[in-house]
Amino acid sequence: MNECKSLIRIAIKIQEALVKLRTVRLVELQHRFANLAGQVQEFNTESRKLGKALSHNLNAAAKRIRTRIGRLICDLSYTVQRNKQLIDVPDTGIPKLAVLVADLKQLEEDCGQIDYDRDKNSVSIITDPIELEGINLGPFKIMLELSRLSELYKDSPYYCIALEPNPAGSSSDVTHPHVSGEHLCEGDGSVAIRAALEQGRLCDFFTMVISILNTYNPDSPYVSLSEWDGSPCYDCGYTMHSDGVYYCSFCDHDYCDDCSTYCQICDETTCLGCGGECPVCGQMCCSDCVTQCAECEELCCKDCLNEDLCPNCTNESEVKNEQEGSQENKNENQPEQTEVRVTGQEEVSKSVEAAVPAV
Repeated sequence: MNECKSLIRIAIKIQEALVKLRTVRLVELQHRFANLAGQVQEFNTESRKLGKALSHNLNAAAKRIRTRIGRLICDLSYTVQRNKQLIDVPDTGIPKLAVLVADLKQLEEDCGQIDYDRDKNSVSIITDPIELEGINLGPFKIMLELSRLSELYKDSPYYCIALEPNPAGSSSDVTHPHVSGEHLCEGDGSVAIRAALEQGRLCDFFTMVISILNTYNPDSPYVSLSEWDGSPCYDCGYTMHSDGVYYCSFCDHDYCDDCSTYCQICDETTCLGCGGECPVCGQMCCSDCVTQCAECEELCCKDCLNEDLCPNCTNESEVKNEQEGSQENKNENQPEQTEVRVTGQEEVSKSVEAAVPAV
């Protein structure tokens, strides 16, 4: 008896949500019609521009206008189709309580216990553990928020929550190949799912969602199952298999083959950010195998240093030493000049001899 009362309370909440949804559908139609009218007006404006361009033989301008009209026609076609889908929703009326209760009972028989959360005004069921191609994804909680059913034409009012998540190695938000951020990619089932919600057929809704969760479509996954256990490259985000992961001990991150290298001096694996080419010899080296030149402070590998000097500074030092050595040898080979001092008397005698002509 208590179980029956609980289902009746849920059925009443479903009725209230469906009443609100029908009002919202009319409002949404009005908004879409206004958008369609604006697109038609823009189409008419471009058509008049095309006529003026042709009347003045402005062929280049006419081609540009024709391109814009082509895009407008595509937009109009899409808008008309969306509006038609909303208009074609059958007005079956609000299901009676007895019908809704019977549907909820069928849901319990097919999918297990129904959980109703008063605070969130949500109806939930828990699936069996899901396994796809040998990968265990665990059970999922499918939660339909009745209070958000009125947002059906703008957003999804339900969530697929992994209870024992085994997310993809490249993204923790992807808990299923077709679930990202707890939102299901419905694919071809979107129209049928929406129709079931519009008509209050919760048993059909949950059954279809469970069916999608138990099916793998290799053409449209968020992450393919073949790359599920991979890990993302820290640099480019590429999903790597376990045999293609390169660990950089300098920054403690994993990298793919394109974003990693190795030191040609010590053979240590390094990412491109922690390693680089020696500017002298060009070989890759890690940060442990490079040193600053004591003179110019340029970084180069240890193999290119000579007594803490890079080759350029070494050459400059050798040239300087050779020049200093040559100067010292030149000074050593020059004769010493003897300074002779002449007394005052000798200077007088030399003056007299210079004044008397020789006989």
